[in-house]
Amino acid sequence: MDIGKFIIQLQNCTKKEFKQILKGFDVKLSDKEIEGVHPLLQEISITWLVLGVPNAIQQKLIQILGEKRAITLYEQLKEKGPSSFR
Repeated sequence: MDIGKFIIQLQNCTKKEFKQILKGFDVKLSDKEIEGVHPLLQEISITWLVLGVPNAIQQKLIQILGEKRAITLYEQLKEKGPSSFR
């Protein structure tokens, strides 16, 4: 799957589907964390691959997950995500 299709899939997925996608990457989020993170999926943009995740989104993730957990999650996703994430 190309990155554009993957982003569209994320933007359109239900919380249940998001949980399955995370499972495919072997990333674990609690139900409470999924509740907080799922709405942010609507804001994903392919430009993030070039410009990085906007500070406003990073701050929202830190509020939801805590700084340490957000950094750990980011590292996990970079490591386990498609090569275009790296």
